[in-house]
Amino acid sequence: MSRRGRAAGSSGIPGRRSAAITPGSRRATASTISGTTSEATSGIAGRAPVAEIRWTPEQVRAIRSEDDTLLVANAGTGKTTTVVGKIMWRLGLPFGVNGETGEPLAPPAVRCRLDEIAAITFTEKAAYDLKRQLRKRIEASSRADELRWEIDRASVGTIHSFCGELLREHALRLGIDPTFEILDEDEAWAEQDELIKTLLLDRLEEGNPAARSIVRRWKLTGWQHSKGAIGHVRNVVRDLRWRDRRYAGWLPTAPPPASDGTLDLFAPESSGLDVPAVKGLVPESEEKDDAALEICSQLVELALEARTRWDAWLQEENRRDFDSLVLGAADLLLGPDGAAALAAIRDRYRMLIIDEFQDTDFTQRDIAFAIGRGIERPQLFLVGDPKQSIYRFRGADISVWNAVADDFAERGEILDLPRNFRSAPPIVDFVNVVSRASMDETGDALADEELPSRIDYADLVAGVDGHEQAGVEWIPARGKNVAERRESEAGRIASRILASVGRDEVRDPDTGALRPVAFRDIALLYRARTGLEHFETALKRCGIPYFVAGITHLGERQEILDVLNALRLIGNERDDLRAFGYLRSPFVGLRDETIARIRLLQRGGPLLRQAKRWLEEGEWPEAPDHPQLAEIERRALEDGLSVLEDLRQLAPRLALDEVIEELLERTGYRLHVLLMEGAEEVLANLQSLIHFAESHRAHDLSTFFEVWDRSTNRDIGLPQAPLYSKDDDVVTLSTIHQAKGLEWPVVFLVGVDRRLWSPPTNEFWSDPDLGPFFCLKASDRGVRGNRILRREELEATAEEARLLYVVATRARDRLIIVGPRDGGKGYDRWLAHGEAEVRSHADTPAVPRTSRPPTLEWLDRYETATPPALIQPLPEPPLRWTRSATELMLLEEDPEEWERRYRHGALAPWHFAPEASAEKAGLPALVRGQIIHGALERLEAEAEIARVVEETIGSLDEPELEAMLRPGSEYREQLEEEIRRVAASDEWAWYTEGELGRDYWKELTFTHLVGARDWRFGAFDLYRRLAGPGPGPGPAPSRLAGALGLDDGLDALVIDFKTHDITAAHAPRAARSYRIQADVYRAAASSMAGRVAVGLHFTHPNALVPMPGEPPA
Repeated sequence: MSRRGRAAGSSGIPGRRSAAITPGSRRATASTISGTTSEATSGIAGRAPVAEIRWTPEQVRAIRSEDDTLLVANAGTGKTTTVVGKIMWRLGLPFGVNGETGEPLAPPAVRCRLDEIAAITFTEKAAYDLKRQLRKRIEASSRADELRWEIDRASVGTIHSFCGELLREHALRLGIDPTFEILDEDEAWAEQDELIKTLLLDRLEEGNPAARSIVRRWKLTGWQHSKGAIGHVRNVVRDLRWRDRRYAGWLPTAPPPASDGTLDLFAPESSGLDVPAVKGLVPESEEKDDAALEICSQLVELALEARTRWDAWLQEENRRDFDSLVLGAADLLLGPDGAAALAAIRDRYRMLIIDEFQDTDFTQRDIAFAIGRGIERPQLFLVGDPKQSIYRFRGADISVWNAVADDFAERGEILDLPRNFRSAPPIVDFVNVVSRASMDETGDALADEELPSRIDYADLVAGVDGHEQAGVEWIPARGKNVAERRESEAGRIASRILASVGRDEVRDPDTGALRPVAFRDIALLYRARTGLEHFETALKRCGIPYFVAGITHLGERQEILDVLNALRLIGNERDDLRAFGYLRSPFVGLRDETIARIRLLQRGGPLLRQAKRWLEEGEWPEAPDHPQLAEIERRALEDGLSVLEDLRQLAPRLALDEVIEELLERTGYRLHVLLMEGAEEVLANLQSLIHFAESHRAHDLSTFFEVWDRSTNRDIGLPQAPLYSKDDDVVTLSTIHQAKGLEWPVVFLVGVDRRLWSPPTNEFWSDPDLGPFFCLKASDRGVRGNRILRREELEATAEEARLLYVVATRARDRLIIVGPRDGGKGYDRWLAHGEAEVRSHADTPAVPRTSRPPTLEWLDRYETATPPALIQPLPEPPLRWTRSATELMLLEEDPEEWERRYRHGALAPWHFAPEASAEKAGLPALVRGQIIHGALERLEAEAEIARVVEETIGSLDEPELEAMLRPGSEYREQLEEEIRRVAASDEWAWYTEGELGRDYWKELTFTHLVGARDWRFGAFDLYRRLAGPGPGPGPAPSRLAGALGLDDGLDALVIDFKTHDITAAHAPRAARSYRIQADVYRAAASSMAGRVAVGLHFTHPNALVPMPGEPPA
């Protein structure tokens, strides 16, 4: 039975909720509120949980603007709610009042439909948040019944999803297949690396000088923490794809741009840079600059060919990476055949909203301008804050904002939201002083170099009242070096948190009242994760619960390093370094002196071979620490070597996840972990590694490590398993980038003495004015190199000033700066400008440290200690008198699994695994069944299939499902088509003939007593009365009656729907496994209706299979 026992209001996906938590999501309510309200508490505008929003004059202008608009939405000024207000106003729905007059806003001259508005967001989460807020406002409006089903069909998504829809819709104009598959970032990276590797090997075989030179310099894959030739070529390929116009004058045979502005950079004669032309961009160039230019030319030569091969591969495989979605849309709209596509888009939309416009690029600007600039419709509504542009590493270009601002100043509107409804007045004053100084300083330097990236600072205006404890503090920290300073900072932060929680007060964002500080109100924000371990150690030592947002890659955890080290040793037993780590790790647990004795007193050879001989020939000396220690070590070494030998034989035949599971089980590693503090996190991390290995189970060890190392180098690999969910009372640790868009009552800013910028080495980039550049060490750079490097330093330092603005505006009540005050190389040099605004703070005493010497005393106690809860026997479940058909089927098929599930309540991992057809959507089979059953249960007419599917998905209350199964998605359309085939079948017409509740019933629950204290329970998907009491005799037999073996003596029919992804030919075989269920249903129905037939209807092949069995008399 595929859909049973789901509690009302539950998600139907056990164990999924906490896995979907994103750092800071518990603060979504606070971080998206804007505007003043008519009943604001204690002067906190926009924070009251009741009453109508009162728009500020600036918000009114933004909402009512009908020209192309560039909206400067400063930090904490209610950007999202203003955007929602703009959409509601364009829909003609009243939302909020003019804060000055108290009157509703005048309606627009022309109202929009919801499908005439498109909104492009920076992330999928931002798209979801916007739709969630829009849904909330629409549900409260007079047109809720009309619009609620249109919300999920609204064009709200990322630039990639928007461009992907354009490409599919206009595929014929581009000559592409509209069924193309979109590669995720990991897949694209892996495929591109493989393609570049093949290219380099081909060129090496031919003796190509460029390939030989760069591979000799960096090798193919580089070294730890440094790129190889593949990585460098990949970077240049991306630069060529996004900035091809720059290269027009830099290539020797580059043709002039076509009429659409695009270039053909791939002519066969193009073989690198036009070095004299590039050198001419800086007339003062020296001979020293030639080496870097030669490297650039070699990389460009290979990258040109790699890009050609990559585009051809995408075409052949009918795939698209994220970059090609945006670039392809630009080609469509800006190309010679784009007029028809543009006309269709302009006819569809009346308004195009682009959020976070400060972090866009010229290609995306060109797409927006092609669609809506300088024409009647759609209106362009571009929203962002240039002071929060912090994503240069992702290709964002703040000069785009400035160029658009210059354009809109002549034709359009530039509006500003200056009122900050987040931070207390002392924090706002501090931010104004510090950010004005930092942005003026960096802006002047940019202007001197004639770079178009200067951002002029405009003061924020405090929109909330302060309170006595609100303000800015600076806690000093001292130390001779960075490590000592971080330890000092960590100790003082831990002490400050303990002194603050439960004693200090912050203003509640919902009620406006003061309340005590809780752990969840506090965040530690930092520029980089370097030194994070000092803060984690101090928090753990003080018993402060914490959550690390954007947790680092699993490969940095000791338990994962232990497992990976053992796997590498399985692959190469002669690796002495890995062998030493294995013998010293909890897998074996030898003391250093024992390993040294094995190494020194045995004959030469690999360490593992020496250890084997030591077991056979060596004498184990008595250990002075404890009399049992020598014997424990001997047994541990014997077991550890045996495990390695066995797994070396099994590894080629076992899946990788099974190898890891066998390693952990046979060595007792998990039991070791349970004796440690923080065992839950370690066990969760080990399980995450097993899941990762399971997703790559087809790979051998060497291929697996290639995948692992690639993800580690990109820092996008498997994250550590979080211990806390959004509802837990914990301190948050986060980078500034990950904290953008979030807020906390109390924010600690740490690492303020960190150097703002260090010259990168062995990195490629292209300067828009001075050409491509490869950064070598200082002694190898000439005038040209130093000038380009200086320009990069200015751009990077200006972004650091914007990062400081972002972090300072995350705080609502208290901003606490931690670090030395006499530095001058980091944020502290700018923070010092706000010294007058900072509350003096005495030195916080450091947390006292106590160290306990290692001891083996536990060896005398371990046998009598109470085992941890995780390894205690499971309690016996209470007696049960009811059983379902599903339980009886499992009891017959797999008694051990039945024991785990029905006696101990443990579900197997496969229970949540996607089916083959659902793999792309990532949809578990259980959820697929719930959606189909729920839709069929609600379905009354074929025409309403889309509505009932939407309603069913919404009832599961899982945001990730709504994104995964959004209207128009491939898998969503497959589901609707499957349901449509069932609803259009003769079988369905026969099942549902007559009146629901009289002639047939859906989801009819039953409880059937079959013996003493033995009940059966369940629900019939569909129960069809054939004869018996009632207004009529039931439906007449049809041609389907014979298929089910129906005769005049039968009284009822029971149909159960099965959602297996199988063909009609396989349906009878699949049906045989449901014999027990059919017998249970037949017996239960016969007890109340007489003679009953049972059939299984498989929805995917739309096949009805009769279930044999003699109806009870």
